[in-house]
Amino acid sequence: MAKRTLTRGLAHCYYGLKLFPFRKERRERLINGRQKGLVGIQIDGLAFPYLQQALDRGYLPHLERYLRRGHKVVEYHAGLPSTTPAAQSTFFYGNDHDIPAFRWFEKESGQIISCNDPDHVQIFREALFAGESGLLTGGASYSNILDGDAERSIFTVSSPHPQTLFGRLGGFRIILLMLVNPLRTCRMFLASFYEFWANRKDEWHHKRKKSWRTKEEGLFPFIRIFCNVILREMQTFGVIAEVYAGTPRIYTTYSGYDEIAHHFGPESWPALKNLRYIDRRIGEILRALDHVPGADYLLVILSDHGQTPGYPFQNRFGATLGDAVSAFLRENQTASVSSGALETTRLQLGYLQDELEARQSSWRHRLYRRTKNYLQKKIHALVPETLKIDPEGGVVITYSSSLAHLYITGSKAPLNWKQVEEAQPLLLRFLQKHRGIGFVLARSENEGELMIFHSGGKIRVTNNPRFHQHELAFLRPYGAPYDLLEELHRFGLGPRCGDLILFGALDEEGIACFDDQVGGHGSVGGEQSRPFIILPLDHPVLQKERLSGYEFLYHEIFRAQVGEDEPKGKGPPQQETPRQHKELITSDFILHD
Repeated sequence: MAKRTLTRGLAHCYYGLKLFPFRKERRERLINGRQKGLVGIQIDGLAFPYLQQALDRGYLPHLERYLRRGHKVVEYHAGLPSTTPAAQSTFFYGNDHDIPAFRWFEKESGQIISCNDPDHVQIFREALFAGESGLLTGGASYSNILDGDAERSIFTVSSPHPQTLFGRLGGFRIILLMLVNPLRTCRMFLASFYEFWANRKDEWHHKRKKSWRTKEEGLFPFIRIFCNVILREMQTFGVIAEVYAGTPRIYTTYSGYDEIAHHFGPESWPALKNLRYIDRRIGEILRALDHVPGADYLLVILSDHGQTPGYPFQNRFGATLGDAVSAFLRENQTASVSSGALETTRLQLGYLQDELEARQSSWRHRLYRRTKNYLQKKIHALVPETLKIDPEGGVVITYSSSLAHLYITGSKAPLNWKQVEEAQPLLLRFLQKHRGIGFVLARSENEGELMIFHSGGKIRVTNNPRFHQHELAFLRPYGAPYDLLEELHRFGLGPRCGDLILFGALDEEGIACFDDQVGGHGSVGGEQSRPFIILPLDHPVLQKERLSGYEFLYHEIFRAQVGEDEPKGKGPPQQETPRQHKELITSDFILHD
């Protein structure tokens, strides 16, 4: 008992000195005692099997100790699309708001929306979440796509009132923090050099294998340094400061693993090695929660989706998806394509620019200004500022990883498959037979029905589908066919989805990634659909046999911890009746018999 008291006293002294600038906020929040709080830590793109692999190899010692202290990691089934914007929309607001992918085309306005562009995200945020109260109201968002109505949004793509970490602290507090945290400051600079040379070594190793999976290097080293060193250190410090100050709702996303897994593969040594550093930063947050929490926090550690090992579509089939589609359009037409991993660089340099310009007279601004301008010139030279779109009968393709949406321009309303064939007679047959495309979704001419085209034919999906075993054989590589049909039916009829929706082929080589990636997500099949969540052993959610979708996280975990008000958006997920559950089991048995 005396040892525990001494340890706690020393911890209070340590954190009191380390987080001295936040002492006033802490006092104000603790005047009326501790309130319930939530800390969400998202490891972007980490699938349950690869988490287990990392634990078995000893890469995650802090998480391993945390699990031994009375917590459990379980797998759940990701929603469709398995992307961060749709997941965080549900985490923070209760439903995915029909977000169809990481990027899509708005037929009514003629604008392409990319979730790597802060202006684009702000446009759809204002349109989709107007009047809704987000989960993070009164809280803090660090390094997320959406802000969840957080009071403080730092390194967050979309927010009505974004802030910078340096701007919030001010000059005096920055100097003070550097003095009382010299180890973190030195570690950040030294780790940047180490990360650069580690990337050179990893790239050399993969080039020696001469694999057609290998993707081009480009500006990736700079993305890697910023995501895996600078951003990771700053967001960790920000979260610890919020915990100390007693901010009631905190959510942060570590994106470094996802970036590296796209580049080298989700089970690659560079990707799994990156988890060591994420684990260390999570360990720092765990210590703060143990010793100086300013609220009664529930810590939720989770991923929003996984990644399925794959290959770049162009490397295997000799042409990009855009070039392949253009060859089967009407004469003199070319598909307009929005993909581009370099948009990530532009976004993340934007974070750095915001931090630098928060204190324009500081040494940071003078030191990095020329580097930032040089990199931006390179990006502008490689990524066009505008995309030329044929407004009448043209084709626009938006894709990220293994999911692509194809739109026919000229009509503000979505087209059904027969209308697509009238506009582009050869297109659907070509996509249906292409070896790099697993299957294609299209709207039926009958309202509420969905068509699925695959190399062996086509099927029509209604609310209560019934098929022979051989008719669904094309879906088996992606999961249980009847479960998939329910997901695909809901997703394929979404108002923002393409007139045709393309799913990358999945075989023994992995999943086809339409852009230049060797790890994919966004669609269905493989590890991309297998994220994880870590909760206390006594949490009621762990008593459920099957966890599916993202809604249960919002209603039964996040809101249950911090929300006294009724959740907005869709209601809680409906429980299956015994009869429905029996039918699902019967269908699955028939298909796999």
